[in-house]
Amino acid sequence: MEYNQIYALTKFGDDDYSLWELTMSRKQIHEIRQHDSVVVGDTGVVLHELRAVDDQSKSMINFVLPHGNGLKLYMVDMGEDFIKNNRFNGSSIRGTGNAVVKELHDSLKKQGYGLQDCASFRDVDVISTLQKIVNHNTYYYQTDFSFDQDTLRKAAEERNGNRNFFWMSRKSGTWCFPERDVYIRDTNAYNTWMYYGNSKSEQVKAFWIELKGTEDDKAMGDIAEIDYQRHLDYLSTHSFEPAQVEVVFRNPNGYKTFDFKEYSKYWQEIGQEYGTVDKKRFLVNEPNALIHAMKGIQGEFRESTVPMDIESYVKRLDYDRLHDYGYTAGDMVLTGPLDVAEAVKHGLSCYAIYTDGRKGAIHDQEDFRRHQLASGLYGMEKAEKQILQYLKQGGVPLFTDEEMQKICFLAVQAGMGNETRGNELLNSIIHKAECVLPREEEPERKRQSPELEVLSGDIVQ
Repeated sequence: MEYNQIYALTKFGDDDYSLWELTMSRKQIHEIRQHDSVVVGDTGVVLHELRAVDDQSKSMINFVLPHGNGLKLYMVDMGEDFIKNNRFNGSSIRGTGNAVVKELHDSLKKQGYGLQDCASFRDVDVISTLQKIVNHNTYYYQTDFSFDQDTLRKAAEERNGNRNFFWMSRKSGTWCFPERDVYIRDTNAYNTWMYYGNSKSEQVKAFWIELKGTEDDKAMGDIAEIDYQRHLDYLSTHSFEPAQVEVVFRNPNGYKTFDFKEYSKYWQEIGQEYGTVDKKRFLVNEPNALIHAMKGIQGEFRESTVPMDIESYVKRLDYDRLHDYGYTAGDMVLTGPLDVAEAVKHGLSCYAIYTDGRKGAIHDQEDFRRHQLASGLYGMEKAEKQILQYLKQGGVPLFTDEEMQKICFLAVQAGMGNETRGNELLNSIIHKAECVLPREEEPERKRQSPELEVLSGDIVQ
């Protein structure tokens, strides 16, 4: 059974509160969500409306759960023995309202909640929009997204293909699954989607996609960011056991239906006998209930979001991550480790970001490795990041190396004859030319670079 953390508040008196963090099954948490909320609002409103402990039954627990950019307060009668039976469950603190609010916010952030409204992107080029999220949120295995692109492009082109998908961007890759498969237990889609629920460091961003077709060879549709933790709670009571598998093989063997357990056990032998699998569809004993479960939350996906443009969204993403980390200067664009490693090779300016609000220049690969071992964040100035994006495109250069050297030489010569104040443009030209020109390799050091692309416990796609 899947478990997660939930929080309960108690008011003892004026500006005297306690916060209890306890672990419960996702099924129990989902059942708590089904109660009518007493208060919806920011933390100040919730604390103000909270009843004192002497004014309510001892069996009444004040649970708080994130809701958009605020909280929902649920007063639930858990029975007289609940506190006694859970006295060793989790931890608690007692203090002023400000201290309790700070602890609650910090805990929810660590749990993966953004504490802000989810975003939606309407009538957009789906693949282009998701690519921008990958660029800002996925630091490793960005090539995973090529599989997602193929899946979404083919689905958009098919007249009767899947139209709805769940998509996930995380620190170490991406995943894309047909919506229906995520609701069927023991499938790869269900197991993978549930897997990251307690992975605090994977910076998961989850989305629901509704494809509408193609336009100028682009997969068009709507994308809605979803509350990932809440969706996992929903799945705990709205997922179904698989009964059969419909398998379409590549010619000449065609189509065949297997018992799910039989297929799961003998899929290799089945492939050897019937040939390469082209498509699979999982069947359940209650197909109407499955459809009802999917549609039951689709309305929330559509209605509980705020329309945004993708540029504003990724800017918010970077801003929040830097501020949560402790860097609030606002002069850096958050940059992933692999991009920083590439930037250092080209001589671009990049910085190590520290939790106390400092930044330090990364001069060479040794500086980069040292900060990487400390699991720190990195930043670049906007102009430098734009140069890096150009270099990453990998297109055919407009100028040869010899021509670039000449451009650089002429710019230096021109700068020597001008006033210092007029040299900003020339300095920019020289810097860009130097970044594009081939650089000498750094000498080998005894200490080897840590492997950036392999993380323990990661699921391999």
